[in-house]
Amino acid sequence: MKKRHEGARWSLIYGIYEGAEKFAIDEAQRYFQSYLPYVMRVEKAEMVVPEKLAGHLLVVGTMENNPLAAQLFAQGLIEQPNGPEGYTLKCMESPWSAGSRIVAVVGADAAGVLYGVEHLGLTILPGLVWPARLSLVREHVDNLPFFTVSEQPKIAGRGIWTWGYVVYDYRRFIDNMARLRMNMLTIWNDELPVNIRDVVAHAHSRGVKTILGFEWGWGKDDLDLSSKEDRDKIRGAVVERYERDYAGLGIDGIYFQTLTEHSDKIKGTVSVAAAAKELVNETAGELLSKHPGLLIQFGLHATSIGDRYEELAGLDSRVAIVWEDAGDIPFSYNLACTENSSYKKPEPWVETPEKTAEYSRNIAALRGGRDEFAIVAKGWTSLNWEDEFENHESFILGERDAWSIRQRLGARRQQWDYVNSLWLKHYEIANAYYRNMLKHHRGPMTVCALVEDGLFEAEIQPSVALFAGTVWNPCRPAAETLQEAYTAATAANRI
Repeated sequence: MKKRHEGARWSLIYGIYEGAEKFAIDEAQRYFQSYLPYVMRVEKAEMVVPEKLAGHLLVVGTMENNPLAAQLFAQGLIEQPNGPEGYTLKCMESPWSAGSRIVAVVGADAAGVLYGVEHLGLTILPGLVWPARLSLVREHVDNLPFFTVSEQPKIAGRGIWTWGYVVYDYRRFIDNMARLRMNMLTIWNDELPVNIRDVVAHAHSRGVKTILGFEWGWGKDDLDLSSKEDRDKIRGAVVERYERDYAGLGIDGIYFQTLTEHSDKIKGTVSVAAAAKELVNETAGELLSKHPGLLIQFGLHATSIGDRYEELAGLDSRVAIVWEDAGDIPFSYNLACTENSSYKKPEPWVETPEKTAEYSRNIAALRGGRDEFAIVAKGWTSLNWEDEFENHESFILGERDAWSIRQRLGARRQQWDYVNSLWLKHYEIANAYYRNMLKHHRGPMTVCALVEDGLFEAEIQPSVALFAGTVWNPCRPAAETLQEAYTAATAANRI
């Protein structure tokens, strides 16, 4: 076989080629192949003998499915990844081929493998390989500096919340989520998309949980939570709809909103908090009796709860409350509210980042403080409610043409420039908020960013990459998070 490119070559040795790890292997090949003039060899680990391997190796997998990773660990050359979704990255001299390098990407699980590959390809390699002259690219990748990285997420649930009809390319949208190490997509629809099973399957192949949202009375002004008769109507409709539309989809959970998206704290003779608790306990209780273990997320607008949050203490502990509109950063739609009093600000009890953090600590302490604390973070793009929004019937999600997607991104560019500049100025406030919650909350956390109709599938904006890096680990130096976010967004947008 004739070879035009002399010298040591890189080979990718993988553990398994399925599920999220299949995407990880594809991504690893994509990143390394972009620096190489020859076709990179890719082979399953169980088919090779390490001592007979010449040249550089990219070893990808878990200790359990990649024998080469297990051997490197047994020889004390790499560390075991820590915790779910964690990974170890290391560049070292090869113990099997003198003068050659090994880059190991070892995950604690499939998600860890994928996130390790993305960290390597989007933040480490771009900073080490690109030289002043392109003719030196191969030389640089063949002489990678030695490094060791070991990471795991500080916040368990990290994702995006969006209406479904403004996802224009679901494959690219979900792929970009995986590249930013996000693991949860909450999609709200009036009616289920025709291709929802395809969307869910693609998300699972990228390690992304799919939560489908539908109303429990939300948007129906003729219903009243304080009325037992109306709550029974809602309960019956919800149970019937779940059984008909959602029970057999293989989704990871459901998300709902009910009649709380307003600023009234009292309805009739009872508080909104007390009435909502009754509805949730009655409706969720019936669903969970038929489907034990079903993940149910209750999207709750703090504007209708205020300081009466203690009345939610008896809400079924099997239901996660996902808080919205609970103050300043990270709940604010417009970050300019933080610095300019002429903008519409949150209510006095949460009008500053400090008061918002205090309120969050209080609502997180409900039900003993060990349940999941979940929020919808805001400050990016949202629907054009006044000029474009309309409720939809059944439709096909995320199968739009590339040209119209690029056109719409161009129309959104000015807003994104504004949003990105505000996040660049204020992101450290969000960092501090999440650090504070990690310090005081003993249970798990989930944070999904409201990024809808922002053409995330066409281009990852720096502020969204910054969010993803922040919730991955808000305890890192802020400048480091900022640098990695911009590097990752730039690199991912070249794919």
